[in-house]
Amino acid sequence: MTILFMLITLLLATVIVVAIGDKTGLPWPALMTIVAAGGALLPFLPEFTIPADLILPIFIPPLLWALARRSSWAVIKTQMSTIIYMSVLLVFITIAVLTGATLLLLPGIGIAGAIMLAAAIAPPDPVAVDAVAEPAGIPKRITTTLQTEGLFNDAASIVAFHVALAALVAGEDLSWSTGILEFVWSVVAAIVLGLVVGRLAAWFTDHVASVEARNAFTWVLPFAIYIVAEEIGGSGVIAIVIAAVEMNSRASIGAEDRLTGSAFWGTVEVLFTGMAFGLIGLNVRTAIDEVGAELWHAVLVGVVLSVVAIVVRGLWMYLIYKKNRKQIARKGPATAVMRAPLRLQEALLMTWAGMRGLVTLALVLSIPQDVFLYHHELQVIALVVLLITMVGPGMSLPWLMKKLNLDQGPDAAGDESIAKLTERAHKAATDHLIETTNLPVEQMSAIRNWISQEIDAEDTSRQEIEHMRTKAHDARIGAIKAAQAELLKARQERGVNPAYVDEVLTTIDRMLVAAER
Repeated sequence: MTILFMLITLLLATVIVVAIGDKTGLPWPALMTIVAAGGALLPFLPEFTIPADLILPIFIPPLLWALARRSSWAVIKTQMSTIIYMSVLLVFITIAVLTGATLLLLPGIGIAGAIMLAAAIAPPDPVAVDAVAEPAGIPKRITTTLQTEGLFNDAASIVAFHVALAALVAGEDLSWSTGILEFVWSVVAAIVLGLVVGRLAAWFTDHVASVEARNAFTWVLPFAIYIVAEEIGGSGVIAIVIAAVEMNSRASIGAEDRLTGSAFWGTVEVLFTGMAFGLIGLNVRTAIDEVGAELWHAVLVGVVLSVVAIVVRGLWMYLIYKKNRKQIARKGPATAVMRAPLRLQEALLMTWAGMRGLVTLALVLSIPQDVFLYHHELQVIALVVLLITMVGPGMSLPWLMKKLNLDQGPDAAGDESIAKLTERAHKAATDHLIETTNLPVEQMSAIRNWISQEIDAEDTSRQEIEHMRTKAHDARIGAIKAAQAELLKARQERGVNPAYVDEVLTTIDRMLVAAER
């Protein structure tokens, strides 16, 4: 009963924190981190330990699926340089630098132990970035780059973490050749699995009539993908991302599915993240008790490693900024549509937005307790890293946005992109009306108005009015569907940000659902 009470309390606390964040404009993941840290310091709360081998399989799949379903193959192709430079190279460079720093700060931890901690700290959290972006007003071009980085960087860090953990458990030296082979296999196996499952899932959803059943299926699917991928030695993270993008690009998803799915996964994302932070906070409290006299040393190590991670990311963002500027000068401004950073201000913002989150704590907590000496210290270090890299940036990003003048970048607010997409949708609807009714749009509108005025006229045949009304209604449905199809087509085009498409598409979907009902 105590466990059930704690879970309900955590879910309720999450809802309250999200409401406070929405009211104040503060990012709720940062507020939730503060709550989790506070819970870790309260001695009267009951002990609650999550089995180490269940932390990642429980919390990572649904949160990753919720983010990946918003992406598209066009974004992945356009952002391939982001995946290579930020999701892979930056993660490995950060791991290397943090490993060296950890060896200096924690004598006796060993290379494998240092790599484990470094791999846990290296990847920023896309869920935190997503929650902070909208209240802070970060341009969607930058947000999309950060989200794409977050979708794949966990894979590199988790593989490095597992290689180091396996060596530590076995009591053997690290084998770099084995590590490289494992990384290559994990990527290839995950991509193949994701593509196969994504296609099968799309076929299945196309043959299921119930909206509730389709949403329930997408809830179960990421857990199954993650487990199968890990069993065959693949990356569960990459497999989930690939499967989500493949399924959404192939399945015939209707307006009602998109609307209910968006609401459903938004709720899952909020509740799961809040519960994860809360439960992990309770786990860390036990570690704080066990660390004892070494607590402040662990806090100091967490502070130093946080600063090192921020500095490494800042230097790398500057190099990417220089690379992007050279490519734009060589290929023209059209290539700037989906690139970031393009200005020094953007490089600074993206450095500060490298917030660590759930994966960092989950990886550290997944280390078996009897593996090595620094088990409890690592949990305290991870919590300190979260407080510094999540709370500080999360609270200050809205202020930083005002100081950096990021609204001066190319289509920062997305008004130009949204206007173009709206125009495409309007033209598709207009063309459909002209082709199917052989009447100008103005005349169609006049006919509909005439019907509404004459609906109660005594000298007009009720049957005739119903017939004309049905034709006008069918024409309206067809026009909305034509606009919808044009937007779905745009979503798969390179250079088109799916975030803007989804914004316009949501309005069209609501129109269609209302018209059909």
